[in-house]
This record gives sequence, C-alpha cells and structure tokens, in this order.
Amino acid sequence: MENSVQNYTPAQRLVALAYGLVCHMTFAAAVAAMALALFTGLRIGFGPFRGWASLLANAALIASFPVAHSWLLSPKGRRFMGRLVPLGIGPKLSWTVFATISSFQLLGVFLLWSPSGVVWWQATGGPRVAIGIAAVGAWLLLGKSMADAQLGVQTGYVGWSSVFLNRKATYKPFATQGLYRHVRQPIYISFAMLLWLTSTLTPDGLALAVAWTGYCVVGSAIKEKRFLRYFGDAFRNYQAQVPFWIPGRRQPLPLAPEGTTDFDAIIVGGGPVGLLLANLLGKRGLKIMVAERRTQPVEGSMAIGITPPSLHILKQLELDRTFTDEGIPITTAKVFEAGAFLGDVDFSTLPAAHRYILSLPQSKTIALLKKNLARYPTVHLLDGMEFIEHANGANGVRARFHDAKSSAVTEVTAAYLLGCDGHRSRVRQSAGIRFPGGYYRPRFFMADFDDDTSLGSEAHLYFGPKGSVESFPLSGGRRRWIIQMPPHARPETVDIGPTVARQVFERAGFDLSGSGLRFESSFRPQRRLARTYVKGRVLLCGDAAHVMSPIGGQGMNTGFADAAHLDRVLAAALENPETATALFSGYNRARRQSFRIAASRAARGMWMGTRTGAAFSALRRTFAARVLFRPSIRERLAPYFAMLTIPGSPLSKGAQP
Repeated sequence: MENSVQNYTPAQRLVALAYGLVCHMTFAAAVAAMALALFTGLRIGFGPFRGWASLLANAALIASFPVAHSWLLSPKGRRFMGRLVPLGIGPKLSWTVFATISSFQLLGVFLLWSPSGVVWWQATGGPRVAIGIAAVGAWLLLGKSMADAQLGVQTGYVGWSSVFLNRKATYKPFATQGLYRHVRQPIYISFAMLLWLTSTLTPDGLALAVAWTGYCVVGSAIKEKRFLRYFGDAFRNYQAQVPFWIPGRRQPLPLAPEGTTDFDAIIVGGGPVGLLLANLLGKRGLKIMVAERRTQPVEGSMAIGITPPSLHILKQLELDRTFTDEGIPITTAKVFEAGAFLGDVDFSTLPAAHRYILSLPQSKTIALLKKNLARYPTVHLLDGMEFIEHANGANGVRARFHDAKSSAVTEVTAAYLLGCDGHRSRVRQSAGIRFPGGYYRPRFFMADFDDDTSLGSEAHLYFGPKGSVESFPLSGGRRRWIIQMPPHARPETVDIGPTVARQVFERAGFDLSGSGLRFESSFRPQRRLARTYVKGRVLLCGDAAHVMSPIGGQGMNTGFADAAHLDRVLAAALENPETATALFSGYNRARRQSFRIAASRAARGMWMGTRTGAAFSALRRTFAARVLFRPSIRERLAPYFAMLTIPGSPLSKGAQP
C-alpha cells in the first residue's frame, strides 16, 4: 500500500522533481569523479595552481568537505538548507538538498584539484588488478552500508519523491540491520577504505587519505553524539552491543531464561493476521504480547474480501455478525468480456453458513479485531514497538524492541516468537529464513470512489483487449475499482485516481469523473514463499511466510487460515512441550501446501484475466461460454473462489473444528 496521500500543489511537485533530477545527476557525477580520481592518485584534477599555491588550494579543498558537511547537519545548517527551496517545501527536501550540496562538494574537490605531478609508486600487472578488485569491493561495501541505512535518505530520494508523489516521507530510526549488526559506522569505514585503495601512490592522494580518514573517525564520533541526543537509551544500548569501527565479537543478546518467561508468545505485527491470532490465543487465556511498530491507525486498505472459511474462524470469536454488519455481503460476481455479459458466480448457493464474500476494508478489519482484544485481559497490545532482533534459549526466546514513544530499547521474553509482520518481516530476517520469489509482470492501479453506480452489492469483473477492470462494493457508499496497467506504467508519473476513472470509462462504460475520490494506490503482484515457517522457537504466519497475487482476494484469507492452524498447534505445544516438534512440523507442511494451491489459483486467474489483445479476448470469451459457465462447471465456481476447496481451509473436507 502506498504511503498516505498529501496535498502538494502542482508547482510544489514540479519544484521537487527538478531538485530531485539535479540531486541524482550530481550524485552520479560525483561518484564517477571520486572513483576515477582516487584510483589514479588525484593526478587528473583541472586546478590551475602550482607550487605553494597548489598546496594552499588543495588544503582548502580538503578542509571544505568535512567542515561544510558537518555544519549542514547542525540545526543551523538544516535551517539554511530549508531556505534553499521555494514554495515552503524546504524542510521536506532537506535531505535532497544535503545530498546535492555534498555531491557538488565532492565534484569540486576532485575537478578543481591541482595535481603535484609527483608519483611515488605505480602499481602494474597483478597488484594493479588486486587493488582494483579491492576498490570495487569497498564501493560495494559503501553501497551496502547506505542501503542498510535507508538508501533513499542517503541519496536524497526520500525528500523530493515524497513531495512529487504526494505522500508522506518515511524516515526509519537508526540502522541496526545488515552491516550495522557488526559495526556501528560502516559508511565511514567503507569511505575511508576507498581513500587508501589506489594503484598510484602520490603525495596528493596520501594527504587526502590522511585528512579525510581523520575526519571519518571524528565525524562518526560526532554523529554518535547526535544520535545519543535524538535516541537516548535506545542508541546507548546499541553502542553497548556493537563495536564502533573494528569488527569484533558482537555482544550477543542474552538467551531467554531457563525458567518462567514474560509471555507465552510474542506476536510481532498488528495487522489482520497478527490481531486475529492474538484474539484466538487470548480466548484460550494465554498470555500474549502484540508488538506493532505503527503508532497511528492504518489509512486506506488493500485487502477487502473475507471468505466463508475466514468468517467461520471469526464465528469462533463471536465476531462474524459484527463483521457482516460493518461490511457488504457479496452474493453475486458478474463477468463480462469486451462489454458482453458472460455469466455470474452465485455465492448464495454455497454449502456453508456464510453464503457470500464479505467486502470490508482492511483498516476496518484491523479496528474490529483490535477492539475485540479488550475482551481478553491476558493479551497486551503495544503500539510503537519496532522489533530489532531475538535470541533463542532452551525454553524460550528473548526479543528486543525499539519503543518509539520512549526511544528506549525493551527486552521481552516468551516461550515463542510469532512473526506476523508482513512480507518485509524482520522476524523472518532475524531468524535467518530465506524468502525466495519475485514479481509478476502485470501492474495495477486501484482507487475507491463514492459509488454513484446502480451496481449495488454485486461485484463486476470486466475483461477485454485493453486489460481488466474489477469492481467491488465497499461500506460507506463507496466502490473500489482496480484496473490493469501496462508493466512499464509508473504511479509516480501519473495521477492514479483520474487514470483509473478514465480507464474505467473506456473499458467498462462507467463515468466516475463526478464521483469523489477517497483512496488511491498501486501494486505489482508478487509470489514469495519462506523456506520454512518454523525455525527454533520462531514461527511465521501470513505475509511474513508467503506472498501471493491479491487478484482473487486469497492472500489475507490464507493468512487467517494460518492463524487458525497456528492457534491450535501452539496451544497444544504449550500444554505438552514434548509434542512441539511434531506439531510445528505438521503446521509447516500443511500451510506451505495450502499456500502453493492458493497462490497457483491466484496466478492462473491473473494470467487468464490479464492477457490483452483481440485474439486473447476472443479466446477468453469462447472458453468462458463453452467451459467455465457450463452448468456442470458453473456450480463449482462459487466453492472454488470462496476457498472452500483448498486443503487446510476450516471448511474443507477433513478440516479440524
């Protein structure tokens, strides 16, 4: 889901784009100039000075970068940079301006350098190749360090893009992952390494290397003092765990105690799956902590469809009626091809207590599940708790969190750690579980408009030569429209809402130009599956374990089924620890199988619906008329799309109650 939409004017967005282009072009030029100059021992500068004049000029260039670099990071420097951007968006572009000025400084140093012409040593043959390889490695380390520290901030992208894309900028707290797990200042270290990896030893290069290496040491110490002011005990605890410059043995997180733990389980992630799992475990009276990194309610919504198996799970919590009252039951989905009606899927005939797909925004699902947690005094929901890392013990885990409210680091112990923190799961990363997969080619734009149509509670699916359109009713008098876009389409280059409205009119004939736009977003489907859902006392659930195409609405519901299964096996494992290994092995095997089936169904449906061109449109129409909507097949469509036929579904054959 995209970040929350802001309201910047077209002029502000154009200014931000211009600053961004200048920033990135200058950054690229500075990197190229620095790489060439350092490797050749600063022999290619265009400075005009010679003799003592060159010494003074070069000394001024050497000093200019650390002095200006440090001042710009001070409060006065930040205010100065804010005044360099018009239209009141200076503070938003501060990191873009900082990256631009720093790049110009580096360009100035290397282009205006006055070479002495003295060469002490020139590497040739094997040594030159070895130094070149080492230099490339140092550049890769620098790139990795910047990526670990939020590459968008380091390169200035976050600042200008947040304004241009009309969204809120996201800045993470200080880095603790990647190279930052081994040393606290990898950017400064890799930068200093570059200064010394030269194939040509000159007094020019030596002077720069000595001076700027000294600045790297002093500058990193100044940076740590600044972080102590900003983050307090959180950064102080990080300092105690990780070496400053020289990699060494990392101070390990203490193992979980052998005796009693703080909680039966810690759930990381307060999304729909994590909250459902917390409710199920809370109903059993288990002591649960739910750690959610956000401090504000989720805006907008991606997932909206809740299937009968998921409603069956909610019924165990006495929430199915509450959810149904808040949502829109969809009993019919009508399918069209090139404007012609092909047939419908009738969910009212389902062999289940809930004979519909419930349309309910994900944000509302989260709110209802969170509210219901108040019924269970043994469940503790903590917002603003960002997971950092964990350590396994014989009888439990110790997890470390950064508390956004107090800027402190908190350590909590539990028998099990449950990762429900989405496809970028830090729990999965901390456990060292690989997450292979990739993106599909199609891209989709979606937008929620006030519903001025007469479609009521029906879902409508429109396919055709130019691409697909999906339409679903939402509560509050709104309707969601999802349009297929070409793979090369980029949301940052267009206004999503108007684009959706235009394509809906061209492909489905509905005029949305006068309807209020309430939410817009874009997505590119992907498929990923964790190598295992279980490692030690860490268990994955929902998107932390798998990601599939959202087309067909099976992703969140597969996560709900994960939660229902994990609820049963975790309770049994806590009651009888000797059975834990077998129980969790069964969970891993069963849920991976269910994912593969659901993900393959979603992929097949997406492939069939996103083929464009007149020929594919004609084939799709023929297939639908002669196969898909034949009476003998049509009666099976509703259970298929309602996920009643996926193994492991609460309503499938052989499912446990």
